Amino acid sequence: MKGSSLVVAGLAMLCGGVVAPVFAQPPVAVPAAPRANPAVQARHEIFVMERVLEQKVQYGVQRLNEQLRAAGMPEMVLFAGAARARGTRLVEYGVFFDLEVPALRPSMNMLLSLRMMERPDPAIADALGALRSLQRAMSDAAMAASFESALRQLEARVGSPAPTAGPVSAAVADSRPAAPAPAMADPAEVYVDEVRSAVIDAMLDHSGPMQIGSDDWLTVGARDGMDPRFVTGDPGDVPRTMIIRLRGSDLAAFRAGRLTREEAVSRVDVADF
Repeated sequence: MKGSSLVVAGLAMLCGGVVAPVFAQPPVAVPAAPRANPAVQARHEIFVMERVLEQKVQYGVQRLNEQLRAAGMPEMVLFAGAARARGTRLVEYGVFFDLEVPALRPSMNMLLSLRMMERPDPAIADALGALRSLQRAMSDAAMAASFESALRQLEARVGSPAPTAGPVSAAVADSRPAAPAPAMADPAEVYVDEVRSAVIDAMLDHSGPMQIGSDDWLTVGARDGMDPRFVTGDPGDVPRTMIIRLRGSDLAAFRAGRLTREEAVSRVDVADF
C-alpha cells in the first residue's frame, strides 16, 4: 500500500510538471489580414462600374426590341457591336467613363418601306387600282372576300393602298385584316432614351463604392459604336454622343436620402451632340 501511494504521487507530480506548462502558455496571436492596396481597390471599383454600365445598356437594347415586337416591327432595326465601357479617375475632376453603345442601324426592310412611302411607284398604284375595280365587279361574295383579303395584304406590303369606291359587302368587310399595332415613335429616339435612362440608373444605384468627392463629377460619355470608316454623308449616319454627368455632392445627398430619385435625376446634366 505504501509503495502504491508513492507510485500514484509520482505520477501526479509527473503529470503536473508536463501538463501545467502547456496550459500556462499565452495564446498565439493571429496576424491581421493585409489591407488592400488603395490603388488596386480603386481600380476594382471602376471595373465593377464598367460592367454595370455595359449590362444596363444591353438591358436597354432588350427593352427596345420588346417595344419593336409589340409594335409589329421586329425586323426594323439592327444592333451592331456590344456595349463596352472604360473608366478612369481624373485628378481634380472626378471619374470619367467612355461608354460605347451598340450602333443602331435600320434594317433593309425598314429602308425599303421608307423608300416606298416616300416615293410611291405610280405603276404599282395603277395596278392596285385596276385590281380594286376588278374586285368590285365580282358577283361571288366568297370570291370577292378572298380577293379583298389578298389585295389588302398586297397594299400593306407595298405601302400604297388604293382608294375604295362604292359600298363594301359585309363578307368583304369581315375578311379585312385586323388593324395594325399602334405605331411607335422613332426607334432611334426611343433607343437614345433607353440608353440615357440606363446610364442614369447605373450612376445613382452603383456609384457609391467609388467615393466621388463632393466637388467632383461622375461623368459618362455614351457614344455610338459606329466604325468611322463607314460613315456616309447621310445625316442619320453621323455618330452621336451624350455626355451625362452628376456632381458628387448630389450623389451623396441621394444616397443619404436628402434627395428623392426624381430630384436627383433632375440634377443630372445631359449634353447631346
